[in-house]
Amino acid sequence: MPSDTLPIQLLFLPTYASWTNPIEKLWRWLKQDYLHLHRHSDAWDKLKAKVHESLDKFAGPSPQLLHYVGLLPN
Repeated sequence: MPSDTLPIQLLFLPTYASWTNPIEKLWRWLKQDYLHLHRHSDAWDKLKAKVHESLDKFAGPSPQLLHYVGLLPN
């Protein structure tokens, strides 16, 4: 299906500018909250469960996430 028939706008991001990619901002958020010096960092199963729990919060619409990654204006 051509992109001109979809209600979306395609943006091609440079490969060397990861800070422009919203998913990179989500990974940074996860690393800050769960991976950096986390008490479960040596227990893989507990850490994995915490990350899944965090991602499950965004299964539905999340203005907080959209704002954090820069896709929702102030």
